[in-house]
Amino acid sequence: MHKKLVLLVLLACAIGIWLAAAWMDANSKAIVEVEVSKTEQDEWFVAYHFEEPVERVTFIRNPDTSRLQRWAPIEPNYYLAVDSETGNEYVARSDGQAFNSVAFQLDPTYVALRKDYAPFSTFSDGGTAWFTGRFKVCPQSCSSALAFSYNFTMQAPLSDYIRLPEQAVRGELNWQESASDGQVVYVGPQAADATAKNGFETIIDPILPASLKQRLRQDVPPLTAYFNQRMPHLTERPMLLASFSPTTDGRFGYQGGVIGNQMLLHWYGHSMAERVTAPYFVEDTLWFVAHEFAHLYQAGQFSNEQAWIHEGAAEFMALSYLRTIRTNGVYLNHRLQGAKQKCATSEDTFEVHYACGLLWAADIDQQIKLQYPHGLFFLWYMYVQELAEDPYADTYQLYFKLLAQLTDEAFAEQLRTRVELRYQQLPAVTGIAP
Repeated sequence: MHKKLVLLVLLACAIGIWLAAAWMDANSKAIVEVEVSKTEQDEWFVAYHFEEPVERVTFIRNPDTSRLQRWAPIEPNYYLAVDSETGNEYVARSDGQAFNSVAFQLDPTYVALRKDYAPFSTFSDGGTAWFTGRFKVCPQSCSSALAFSYNFTMQAPLSDYIRLPEQAVRGELNWQESASDGQVVYVGPQAADATAKNGFETIIDPILPASLKQRLRQDVPPLTAYFNQRMPHLTERPMLLASFSPTTDGRFGYQGGVIGNQMLLHWYGHSMAERVTAPYFVEDTLWFVAHEFAHLYQAGQFSNEQAWIHEGAAEFMALSYLRTIRTNGVYLNHRLQGAKQKCATSEDTFEVHYACGLLWAADIDQQIKLQYPHGLFFLWYMYVQELAEDPYADTYQLYFKLLAQLTDEAFAEQLRTRVELRYQQLPAVTGIAP
């Protein structure tokens, strides 16, 4: 009996070890090393290192094919191309051989990517902010992108600070990320401000007009108070990056975004000193900043498939804030009329996200306010809280479930039908998943 017991114990241990090894193998992540560097001559490079040899490296985010013009392989036998079936950019060797590493020289200037964050945002004082998501790749294909993790290294001259939220060092910074999303890394002369004005870490381009910088400082406290009264409070201190890039092709405008607890505001084009005197510049800036504030408080609850939910809500929240501070009514009416026209006629998916999303959000707000005074904000309060407790929930179904609870099943179903029909009208778009 004793020997049998020992054998059974040993067998159980062996099975346990095998199961643990199988679990670890199934849940382990291949590590990709990403080394980004800036030289004293302001040249930028990125180098990738892989644990196992690969025949192809595919980029996770592919809003366009601009890497083909902006990334130059260091070694001549490597090339960048676009997969004809998926449209994704990839890296391979011209001789078809496998490789463990590859490096590129980069063009670190600003380029607007309509469907994604700019890879680089430049500052007039020599600083540069870059988006890590732009640099994530998958060994072979990205069919199982979540199986990869990324060890990032940023190296820069000692004259520069390398900054992430709550981190600021000189020389080199190391951190790890998963395959999803990313964050913005600032490299430049601006040191971290220990006082953190208005609760924000700030990195603001000195070339921005004094009136605009004053506007940003002036608007942050009331915007923070406004959203704190209506949405779950931020759990981390946010970082605000505001920058400017000149253009030579006549284009001008602004682009913003929120990544985690980082809010990005970027203006591009001709002289900002001239643009601040243009009609409605102040109102446009207020709307722009309030929209991004809304995204900050939405706590990363974004879906590319149903972007109208968060973009429409952010547009409506911006409108609501501007109404509370008695912004020019002519301007607000102009924004609403423009949204109505675009929603009715546009065949552009992203315009529909914003324009129709704003109108649907306004309808939701009006219906919820029949019982709850904070309207759409109350729906979003519940939505953010629910997803914090269950991050794997079906976001679309949850949104309509909460909407039905705050209004009624008939209204929620009617809105769902309106949304799906509008997207089905767009060319080459299958609509919103039910």
